[in-house]
Amino acid sequence: MVRGGGGRSDENRAGACPRMESGGFCLAHHAFGGCFRRNGDRRGFREGMSHRWVFLLKGDSGMPAAGVALARQTTMMAALASLFFLPMRLDECDDGGDPGSDCPVCRADFAIYDPNYEDDGVWEEEVTALITLMDDFGWSYEIVDTQDINNGILGVGDDRRYRALIGPGGYAWPRNRDIQEEGEAGILAFIDSGGNYVGFCAGTYHAADEVVWAEEATGGGGTWNRPEDYQSYAYDLGLFEGSATGPFGWTPWDDGTGASLQPVRIDTSIETMATIGIGEETRFFYYGGPFFTVSPDSSLSPEVWARAVRPDDAPEDADIGADEATIIHYMYGDGHVILFSYHPEILINSDVDGITLSDAIDETTMTWDTGDQTWDEINLQSWNIVHAALQIAANEEVEALTELP
Repeated sequence: MVRGGGGRSDENRAGACPRMESGGFCLAHHAFGGCFRRNGDRRGFREGMSHRWVFLLKGDSGMPAAGVALARQTTMMAALASLFFLPMRLDECDDGGDPGSDCPVCRADFAIYDPNYEDDGVWEEEVTALITLMDDFGWSYEIVDTQDINNGILGVGDDRRYRALIGPGGYAWPRNRDIQEEGEAGILAFIDSGGNYVGFCAGTYHAADEVVWAEEATGGGGTWNRPEDYQSYAYDLGLFEGSATGPFGWTPWDDGTGASLQPVRIDTSIETMATIGIGEETRFFYYGGPFFTVSPDSSLSPEVWARAVRPDDAPEDADIGADEATIIHYMYGDGHVILFSYHPEILINSDVDGITLSDAIDETTMTWDTGDQTWDEINLQSWNIVHAALQIAANEEVEALTELP
C-alpha cells in the first residue's frame, strides 16, 4: 500500500488495485484505492490506527470476482490480515505512475528499507521519525525488505518504481549479510540510472567499501577511542568508494549508550545549504555514525555539507574524526547519493517526530548539551537539512523549512 501523498498536488501515485497476470488475491486500501504492499503500512499497524480494507478476489480476467469489506479496528487484527495475505508479491501489482513525470512508473516517492524482523539491523524509532516527516510533507513511501531488494523491486531507468531508496540507521552488518549480490547490483543499477539514495548512520556504513569501527574504547579509562581501538571490515555494496569510520574519538559507543547532541560545522557556501538558510554551526542528534574518507585511488569528490566538531571539553587526544566530513552529497551515475553520519530526523525534546526515545537511551532523563542554541533552533535545523535531502531525493526544487509542522 502506498502511504502518504495527501499534501501534494501531483498525481504520480499508485492507482486503484490493478489487474494481475494470473489469479490471486489483491488488497486495496479503501481510502486511497492504492495497491496494498506487503510490509506497506507498518506505522498504522504499530500505532493502532483504524483502517478499513477492501479485499478483492481477482480472477484470471483481472476483474473483481467478489468483494468483501472488512473493518479492522485494532493493530493486531490488521497485522494478522497482512500476514494472512502474504502470498501476494510486491511485483504482482501494476506500477501506476505518471507517464509524463521524471519517474513514469513510480508508485511511491520513497522505498524505505526495513525487513521488520527482530535484529534486522534497522532502528524502528528512526523509521517512525522518517515516516512522520514524509507524512507531514506529503511524500509517499513503501516499506521494502531484503527479499524485495534481492528480487529487484527498485527497478532500473524508466522502469524505476521509486524516486529514492532510504537507508535508515541501526546496524549495517545484517544488511551486508542479507542483501545478496543480485540485490546489491540492483541497488547500484537503480541509482546509476537515475534513482537516488539517502542513508543515515548504518545506512551510510552499509554504502561504504570499508567500515572502520571501534566497539570498545581504551583511552582515558574507556572514555575516548584510541587509534588501535578501530578495526576494519570490508563491505560489499560499493556505493561509496572509501571508508566510513566511527564513532568519533570523543564519543565512544559504550554499549549503545553514547548518544549525544554533537556540534556540526556547515559549509554555507554550498548552494543547497545557502538555499535552506542553515547557520554555520548547529547540533544534530548523534549515535555512533561515521566520518567519510574517500579512497586515494578514487576520483570521487563529494560535496561536503557538514564536518564534525570536537567539543571544547573533549580530551586533547580524543581527536579522531575532528573536522572530517560527516554529511556528503555526490552523484553516482545519474543518481544523487546523500549520506548522513547523524540522525537529524530524530528530534529530542519534541513530539513533532512522533517518538520519544526510551529504550537503549531515554531522552527524558539524559543530559543534552545544546550549546548556545535553543531546542527550537536545533530541531528546526535538524529537519531543515533532512527536508532538503529528501527534496533532492524526490527530484524536487530545494526550499527552506522555516517552521516545524
